[in-house]
Amino acid sequence: MAEVATTTPKIVDLADQLVADIHQRKLQPGDRYLTTADASKMLGVGNGVANRALQLLERRQVITRQQRRGAFVSGPVQQSSPAPLRRVHFLVHQNYLTSEGIGNDLVLLGIQEELPGVHVQISFLPTMNAKEFVAELIDDSLTAKTRDGFILVRTPHDVQQLVCDRGVPGVVYGARYPGITRLTRFDRDMSAIGELAANYLLDRGHRQIGYLSRQQVLPGDHDTMDAFRRCVGERGLLAHQLIERFLPSSTDVCEAEVRQLLARADRPTGFICRSRLMADAVANVVAEQGLELYRDVDVVVCDYYLLPNQQPAYVFPRPIYSAEEQGKRMARLLAAQSRGEAAGDQIIPVELDAMAAASDDSAGSNRSV
Repeated sequence: MAEVATTTPKIVDLADQLVADIHQRKLQPGDRYLTTADASKMLGVGNGVANRALQLLERRQVITRQQRRGAFVSGPVQQSSPAPLRRVHFLVHQNYLTSEGIGNDLVLLGIQEELPGVHVQISFLPTMNAKEFVAELIDDSLTAKTRDGFILVRTPHDVQQLVCDRGVPGVVYGARYPGITRLTRFDRDMSAIGELAANYLLDRGHRQIGYLSRQQVLPGDHDTMDAFRRCVGERGLLAHQLIERFLPSSTDVCEAEVRQLLARADRPTGFICRSRLMADAVANVVAEQGLELYRDVDVVVCDYYLLPNQQPAYVFPRPIYSAEEQGKRMARLLAAQSRGEAAGDQIIPVELDAMAAASDDSAGSNRSV
């Protein structure tokens, strides 16, 4: 098999340690189990991570948790029918996982709630022979009694085509490549993201806008960029008032590019950033130059993954479904496909979250350069 980093997500490893603890201590249904603080100490992790591991056990129906009473071991789960899937594979390029947060714990919790006990495995695709690697995963799944499901996160075209041709349960977490017609798409409304971002900056008075995107443009990026260009054109901006840059996932490179842009006579005063890494680069350079974010320079970030109760640092188009709800919905799509049922595309509506700029409501009155 091609060399690749295949891993079980950390939260799954921690949950498995807790299950082993239950068995080792021979706890019975109804017995009290660890508090979050106790689990944190036993696992050697923070309270937040320990709480998500306990949540995962709850989704698997291994424990029940009652407010103000604590956690208790559950009784045997009675299943009227076998699980629809053996495991779910996240197929993703490692760069995207680390820089943009795909496949996070909350998505995993949603999958486990919908499919208790189904193993989730993240596979970082190799730079070479990715199709060969995925073919071997599929062949292995076809020899099992229960099928595997595949969630494709920014995978190459030939991997999408392979999963499409083999007919295994598969969901593209993002956009399909042109010509891929038999894979279910689960994605945010990428056109709406472009419209919301453009109109936000235009309404704030910006007449010079920078658009920072990834060096490798993917199909969903086209929808966002088309909508953005359409909106700014309808509002009277000319081509020279839009500055587009396509950059690698390198903080140093992104910061250097932002410095160059802000040194121009026609410098952009508003930025649309495809990833959090690029938005952070803009924020760092803005602070470095003694400017203030959302007073002197506005930023809208397209991809932003927040934990519950975490306050956003940037304006961004927020999906109306939480990460956990997205996990549930993708699990349902995979389960339906495993039963031979049709599973249509699902496009997630988005709404602009401008909380990060709320402290400076008067900004934007004089943005033209």
